[in-house]
Amino acid sequence: MVAKLRLPRLLSAVVMCSLAPAVANDPPPPWEALETEYGPLKIREFGPAEGPLAVLIHGMKDSEQIRNEWNEVARRLAAASFHVLVPDFHSAPSPLRPGRLSGEVVRELFPTLCTRNHMIPSRYKSVIRPKAIVMGKSWGARMAAEVAALDDIVAVGLVVPSLGDQDQAQSLLSKIQGRVMVGLVEDDEVLDFVSTREKIKGASGGRDFEWIEVKSGGHRVVPEFVAPLVQFAESARELFVHGGEL
Repeated sequence: MVAKLRLPRLLSAVVMCSLAPAVANDPPPPWEALETEYGPLKIREFGPAEGPLAVLIHGMKDSEQIRNEWNEVARRLAAASFHVLVPDFHSAPSPLRPGRLSGEVVRELFPTLCTRNHMIPSRYKSVIRPKAIVMGKSWGARMAAEVAALDDIVAVGLVVPSLGDQDQAQSLLSKIQGRVMVGLVEDDEVLDFVSTREKIKGASGGRDFEWIEVKSGGHRVVPEFVAPLVQFAESARELFVHGGEL
């Protein structure tokens, strides 16, 4: 069974997010360098480091618009006390750049990103790994799906996801451990709406994905996605439980 979240039913979520502080015009945080085994990776951080971790991954095109595409979602999540990381893979060392970054490498890299999060007290970090939500757009959605194979990922948001052919989509989606939300745009000029939707439904294995489908906006994180994605993250907050060791 597929759960649908159509525009007329988004009103309550939109109202909920509209009550948050008006932060859309605030400049994003500065880029900072995170040292990895491949070299420095630029990241932006939003929200308190002690909050539940959310990592948002940009699309394939190397442009400032693509780097900034997740900013409004990040601001809204930060206002809800999430700790949000937005990496810039376009300016990263060669093995981490779009087109070269593999699923294996992005999964190996993820614990390094998690070191910025302090939801787990430092005295427990050697034995407990932080949980996280991952969201990605287009190529970034594929990378998010790769990361979501990890046991510690409680939820994944796939926005206009470029997942390859049916077999590749099946391989990716079958390994996801947590909840899934998919966002599609009917006039997407890069992905065919109908065939992409059918491919994902066919590869879901009957899992109850949540769906956001909007009429227009193209191949991007459209404004209509912001409130539902934040609400989706809020609904997964209860899954950030790290056991009795704490």
